[in-house]
Amino acid sequence: MVATMHRLAAAMLVLLCCCCLFLATQQQHQLQPATGGNRASPSCIPHERDALLAFKHGVTSDPYGVLSSWRRDGRHDEQDCCRWRGVRCSNRTDHVHELRLGGGGTFPPDTFPPDNLAGQISPSLLALDHLEHLDLSWNDLVGPTGRLPEFLGSLKNLKYLNLSGIPFYGGVPPQLGNLSRLQYLDLSFMGGMNSTDLSWLTHIPSIQYLYLDNVDLSTVVDWHHVMNMLPSLRALHLSSCSLASANQSLPHLNLTNLEELDASLNSFHHPMVTSWFWNITSLRFLYLSDTSMYGQFPDALGDMTSLQVLDLSFNSYDDDYDDGKDRIMTMDLKNLCNLEVLNLDLSHLYGDVAELFRNLPRCSPNKLQELDLGWNHLTGMLPRWMGKLMSLVVLNLGWNNLTGHVPYEIGKLSNMTYLNLNTNKLDGTITEEHFASARSLQYIDLSYNALKIEISSDWQPPSTLEYVSFASCQMGPLFPGWLQWNVNITHLDISSAGIADRIPQWFSDAFSNVEFMNISNNQLNGTLPADMGSMSLQELYLSSNKLTGQIPTLPPNIHNLDLSNNFLSGPLPSATRSANLVQLSLFSNRLTGHIPESFCKYQQLAMLDLSSNFLEGEPPLCLGVTESMGFVALSNNSLSGKFPSFLQKLTNVVFLDLSWNKFSGRLTMWIGSLTSLRVIQLSHNKFFGSIPMNITNLSCLQYMDLNSNKISGSLPIYLSNLKFMTNTSIMDCYDGGDRIDYDLNSLSTVWKGQELNYGSYQRILDTSMTSIDLSSNDLTSEIPEEIVVLDALVNLNLSRNHLTGVIPKKIGEMRSLQSLDLSRNMLSGEIPATLSNLTFLSYLELSYNDLTGRIPSGVQLDTLYAEYPSMCIGNIGLCGHPLQNNCSSERHAPKQGGLGRTEERYGIPFFYLGLGCGFVVGTWIAFGVLLFKRNWRIACFRLPDKLYDKVYVLVATWTRARQTQTG
Repeated sequence: MVATMHRLAAAMLVLLCCCCLFLATQQQHQLQPATGGNRASPSCIPHERDALLAFKHGVTSDPYGVLSSWRRDGRHDEQDCCRWRGVRCSNRTDHVHELRLGGGGTFPPDTFPPDNLAGQISPSLLALDHLEHLDLSWNDLVGPTGRLPEFLGSLKNLKYLNLSGIPFYGGVPPQLGNLSRLQYLDLSFMGGMNSTDLSWLTHIPSIQYLYLDNVDLSTVVDWHHVMNMLPSLRALHLSSCSLASANQSLPHLNLTNLEELDASLNSFHHPMVTSWFWNITSLRFLYLSDTSMYGQFPDALGDMTSLQVLDLSFNSYDDDYDDGKDRIMTMDLKNLCNLEVLNLDLSHLYGDVAELFRNLPRCSPNKLQELDLGWNHLTGMLPRWMGKLMSLVVLNLGWNNLTGHVPYEIGKLSNMTYLNLNTNKLDGTITEEHFASARSLQYIDLSYNALKIEISSDWQPPSTLEYVSFASCQMGPLFPGWLQWNVNITHLDISSAGIADRIPQWFSDAFSNVEFMNISNNQLNGTLPADMGSMSLQELYLSSNKLTGQIPTLPPNIHNLDLSNNFLSGPLPSATRSANLVQLSLFSNRLTGHIPESFCKYQQLAMLDLSSNFLEGEPPLCLGVTESMGFVALSNNSLSGKFPSFLQKLTNVVFLDLSWNKFSGRLTMWIGSLTSLRVIQLSHNKFFGSIPMNITNLSCLQYMDLNSNKISGSLPIYLSNLKFMTNTSIMDCYDGGDRIDYDLNSLSTVWKGQELNYGSYQRILDTSMTSIDLSSNDLTSEIPEEIVVLDALVNLNLSRNHLTGVIPKKIGEMRSLQSLDLSRNMLSGEIPATLSNLTFLSYLELSYNDLTGRIPSGVQLDTLYAEYPSMCIGNIGLCGHPLQNNCSSERHAPKQGGLGRTEERYGIPFFYLGLGCGFVVGTWIAFGVLLFKRNWRIACFRLPDKLYDKVYVLVATWTRARQTQTG
């Protein structure tokens, strides 16, 4: 009992001591000063708050209110700089140790975010002597000098510095080498930074992440040695740094911790095997795309077992740097068990695809998720065992030379979301079995192969397809009904698929989410769905089908619409709900009526092709509201009126085709202000008057066709101003933006005496076709000598006019001419001998003029004479081959007159001979009639007697009257 009492007393004593200790501890915590200890939230230090406000004072623009909370007046929490946006303070010391004002954190990595702040980086930041983290990326804080501030090198405690995306220019200040504690440095994607010496980096031994993308290092030859002196490096980014080579050698490799290396977008131009970084076995991410390295892959690559991502894409070397060997996929990657991404797109790969697959990692489980082998020269058949790559998510084998069938085993890849086999030589049949287990498939492209798609209309795929392209695969003749179950499709291309069916009733509902649709070059018949207006379509291509009926209400978001080459009829669609159209192509249909004024609502319209329809009337004047319009094709209709005045506002128009209409009147003087014009077609109208002199202001013009009008007057003297048609001027001409192959089927020219259809505006550019066609008009006067300046001109047609004078003597200087037609004019003089200098000339027509003298000879001309023996007929004064009359006698010898024209003395005897023959023939006709017509003969001989009697009576009467007056 006593022992129990003792134990109880001891326990109570211990409990009492614990309570006293707890109370003493609490009192001590309450008495601690505000600047010490662990507190829930720190409080701002006054001089650091002043420094931050000074920094804010240097910011001249803050459109997103990033610094709106930085205030000196207001509530207590507003004055506390530790609560300001982007400011982090230490819970232990209250000092500002982080400043996070980067503008790119919320934007995708592949896009350039907008600038948040503008102004300058204030030196007041030097007062933040405990600052460890500074992020000012993607702001416009260049200041008045535009240079990266040197004082940043005095922030000695910095561990993190990110200035990426700030448009600084000039040299990287070596003072940054004073930041000896720095672990992260990002100077990438600035405006125009450069460095001639990177030795300052060796003073930062703790650096782990170094990003210098887009910094010009072209003069730094020892960059690899400097990087090798940074053993702590874990990530090194040097893309787009203009590095000259990577074929240096290192006696000792110190980069044993390097995990990520990006040297892409540099022009190394040396064999791949000579690069110094292949022995860095610690690498997990290696990016070497677009480096112009060529030759075989190094054997050391097979030992880099830590690799997770290997990108050697876009290394299709130039012939100038070719080592004479094709790049064959012989490297052994079987042991790279960690490899997840292999990108060899456009790497000039040759060889059998089955062998390539055998060299891929064979580990179990296989981690390979992305395999990009597109745009190469791989051949052979896809191996059936590729179905064992169960981790594969992306498979790209497009744009190769693969043959054979697509194996069913590809359907076992249940994790695959992306499958691209387009533009190969695959054949066979695709059935439901190919997609049996493809539960994750979202993107499939089998286009441009000889494949046949045989899938039941009732079959519902196990996956949710979003991108579907079977262009040029055989899917018809029925419309593929199984597509109706893929309601999430946003991109659908089944063009040239042999579909000869009506558009199904479920079309608008099943494809309500489709944004891009191409079903062109099929045999779709019937009418367009009446409820298309409810669809989400942005691009719709249904050209070259057999669709009939009227064009229904268009989807509200449509901006590219091509319904050309069908049998659509009725009026043009209204622009009430589809005002976002950018491209509208309706050529080769049966549309009637006027161009409605509602078209003026298309304020973003860049391309308009209404050619080859039955449209009439005058185009509305308000069409010119869209200054961005670059392509206008209204040919082959019955449009009328004067030269459309709405065109005056289209200062960016590059293509204009008004041919084969009923336009009339004079060509307007302001046509010379359309300085972006590349192609102008006005043929087969009723334009009259002279060619405006200022049409030669069109310095970018390369194709001018005014044939078959009533143009009169003389040719403009200053044709040499058409600078694009000369080889001596490099013109800054563009085609209105990105290359787009508009199928303008009305674009044609008279070439070699026949009408040649060029089919598209882009083909004119690709073939460097320069042409002037002024044939079948009423042009007079001489051909100006200045025309020979157009030495890039390919086609010149001045036939069927009333041109006089001589052919310019220096026409041989137009060395690019391939077709020249001067026939059916009134040209005189000799054929210039310089024509023999036109080595590219493949068509020449000089017939039916007044040319004289000997026909010149030459290798090219003799070939043309043999092909076109009639090219000189209708010129009486010409002699020599290929004509029958020779030039051996003296009277055919050409003599030069004072104006360089041949004297035509031999033509005078022919004149008198013709006059005499005409007199003889006329006389004999008169005598022949009197000989065989008795009545005419009697009347003829009686006529003099009657005339004699009348004259006698008249004279006698007059004489008697005179006598009477005198008597």
